[in-house]
Amino acid sequence: MRTTVHRLNARILLLIATPAVLPLAACGEHPAADAATAAARGIPVRTATVAARDLDQTLVLTGTLKPRAQVELVAEVAARLERVLRDEGARVAKGETLALLDATDYRLANDRARAALAVAEANRAHALAERERADNLLKTGGITDKDHLSAQVALQVAEASLAQVRAEAAIAAQQYGRTRVKAPFAGRIGKRRADAGAMLQAGAPLFTLVDDSILEFEAQVASRDLAKVHLGAPASLSVEALPGSVIPGTVARVAPLVDERTRSFKAVVEVKGREELVGGLFARASVAVGTVRGALVVPPEALVRDGSDPLRADVFVVRQGKAERQAIALGVEAPDGVQATSGLASGDVVVLDPPATLSSGSAVVPQNGRPAAASPAVK
Repeated sequence: MRTTVHRLNARILLLIATPAVLPLAACGEHPAADAATAAARGIPVRTATVAARDLDQTLVLTGTLKPRAQVELVAEVAARLERVLRDEGARVAKGETLALLDATDYRLANDRARAALAVAEANRAHALAERERADNLLKTGGITDKDHLSAQVALQVAEASLAQVRAEAAIAAQQYGRTRVKAPFAGRIGKRRADAGAMLQAGAPLFTLVDDSILEFEAQVASRDLAKVHLGAPASLSVEALPGSVIPGTVARVAPLVDERTRSFKAVVEVKGREELVGGLFARASVAVGTVRGALVVPPEALVRDGSDPLRADVFVVRQGKAERQAIALGVEAPDGVQATSGLASGDVVVLDPPATLSSGSAVVPQNGRPAAASPAVK
């Protein structure tokens, strides 16, 4: 009898507990099932269609911007720096005075040279008058040939002395003028290298002056591209320090020699100066070198490269809802597209920015450029 009662109680307890267990089981998570469902739906991807069009062939170069001219202005005479009239960043005109050196000694030397010049001119004038007088006396017999010759020699000495003093006066005037430091061309002061009051020796640096009306972009180009780069070819520059900037330019110089060590040559692109452009900025230049007619163009973001071969890449082509990895050969590359010379056909749909989880045979859902819908939050 007791055994029967115990069995009955156990059944009752089981019946009471069963409804509580069922909801818990219903609320449990099933990661494996969710993953299988997601795989069945496919991986959301962005896609683009391969099409044939004309592709502008460009050569992308990296290099540095430099001012067209850059000179170091130095003190041409030894003197104390008296005043600095222009500072770093200032724009100056050609011939503008930038600094003044103590000119006391040079002014006195110039005055002395001018006085000596006046004496030498007076001596010549006197010697000339004496020679003319000797000429007249020689005609009337009032002077000997020897005295006439002496008058001629005195004139020659006076003229030689005058020439010497004139040269010395010119040097003194030039030295005096060098106490005013002037700009040799219009531009901008890049650096100021001395302060007022400093005692300077001849050759001591004062300013760095740059001509930034035209800036030059210098780059080393691989020798295999020598035949592609031509004088006057249009180019566009992008400067890393100025995001979004596109600066037009022109190929101004192409070096006729290839460096034996680097197997490269120098190309120079000129751009018009701007306030925000300064020498030393890192930049990239896209130089137009030709156009490929009817090229089969693939977006650059569709390419999967391993870096082993710049002329080879892989893409994922969408066929019947699945992504198939396809090797292709590359031709001309431009910022907005890359030529596919084999492996693809016009109308093929390729995956853009393939996710790392994408593999050949994976089911995909093209999003046509729209972001994938957000997953519902787990409650």
